Amino acid sequence: MVSNKTVKIQLERILNENFEELDIRFTDLKGHWRHVTVPVSMVNEDFFLSGVGFDGSTLAGMTQTKAGDLVLRPDPRRVFEDKFTERKTLVIFADIVDPASGEAFSKDPRSIARKAAGYLKDSGMATDSFWAPEFEFYIFDEACFWSEPGSQGYRVGSIEKPENAKIADAKGFAHACKSGYHMMYPVDSLHDIRSEITMLMQQAGIQIKYHHHEVGRMGQSEVEVTFSPFLSAADNVMLTKHIVRNVALKHDLSATFMPKPAEGEPGSGMHFHIFMTDKQKRIFFDKEGYCNLSKPAMNAIAGILYHAPAVCAFSNASVNSYHRLVPGQEAPVFRFFSGPNRSAAIRVPSYARTAESMRFEYRVPDGISNPYLSMSAILMAAIDGMKKEMDPEKLGFGPIDENVFATGYNTDNLQMLPRNLVEALDALEADREFLETGEVFSKDMIDDYITMKRDEAASFQGSPHPKEHSLYFSL
Repeated sequence: MVSNKTVKIQLERILNENFEELDIRFTDLKGHWRHVTVPVSMVNEDFFLSGVGFDGSTLAGMTQTKAGDLVLRPDPRRVFEDKFTERKTLVIFADIVDPASGEAFSKDPRSIARKAAGYLKDSGMATDSFWAPEFEFYIFDEACFWSEPGSQGYRVGSIEKPENAKIADAKGFAHACKSGYHMMYPVDSLHDIRSEITMLMQQAGIQIKYHHHEVGRMGQSEVEVTFSPFLSAADNVMLTKHIVRNVALKHDLSATFMPKPAEGEPGSGMHFHIFMTDKQKRIFFDKEGYCNLSKPAMNAIAGILYHAPAVCAFSNASVNSYHRLVPGQEAPVFRFFSGPNRSAAIRVPSYARTAESMRFEYRVPDGISNPYLSMSAILMAAIDGMKKEMDPEKLGFGPIDENVFATGYNTDNLQMLPRNLVEALDALEADREFLETGEVFSKDMIDDYITMKRDEAASFQGSPHPKEHSLYFSL
């Protein structure tokens, strides 16, 4: 429960800092951030209890029209000032509650994440988990797309694209090499944009580790942050995506977290670095273990890899996600773990092998998935592995320290990730009990989510891809 003291602190801030509006933010099942704006004259202590009603039937997978009413209950523990509005606006995160019972709505992604964090503590395996996502995204100078009868396509462009060297505005600084990784400005045309993004992230309470140009030569960027508690880290994903998109738009640019926005360029993932504590003591380190991993860490890794196909329905929740998960792209295809091997689904960074720094990195997820659902599914898989003492070696998940994409490497015995969204949804239908344990994911939520995502996947059937015309039109 939120204390009256916390509510009063926010009410005093609204008054003392002359805020004009309170913007209430919540996340739908697909991962869209939505909002409703309230003048501060309407905000008092009762407001934080009663919240704001809305029609859940208008959002995919939420409620039916005949029983559509839901309530947004503001969470005064997570607020920030939005720098992109003309009026001085304080943003507050909200949970969705059932108006009849006053309890958390079973399909509210943020409430599911809150329950997952509580389940970890109740399980006795650990008291807390800490997460540090890597934000990868493209910033384009041009972005447009269309789908209409007789015409389908997309066009994205960047001044950094090698083909643009002939354009005068490129000033001859288009990337000459095959990688944009850690390129120096002016070839890195986005340095100042990323610096503005990270400045606003810090002002909103997100600690920055660093930022740099990524491999993609059409404006791919990366921002890494430090560790945060589970729910705060999920909130930070929504907040970061908001800042990235709006800073880009301010500069007449367009940002996207799509896993594969352009053919021939690297995909964008959202790797999660994870560690757990038991009463503030880290539990993933053992100097005698492989890469200094403890038994609980190995069990957690085994659980994630064992349930990975089902987890992909949440962590890689789009048709586009599986255009990134292809061989030879520094994106995982097989379910195994390793040390610093970047072809692994889970790796243990070689720079993090002490009791104070030990973590592992799950490299499968991407940035257009709903972070509350994605992270909750990963956490529930880890807990299941820890409770059942799963052994990754006995389950055939490695460790493998070789590059499995190297020519001649025999991958016959490696277990694969799903190859498309339908396979991931099939896996979720077959393996969902670990999510429903402790009523973290409700049965109706998973049922409705699967239906929603199957409809999304089915929408591609009967719709020719533009590349098909180049392959088959003249045959």
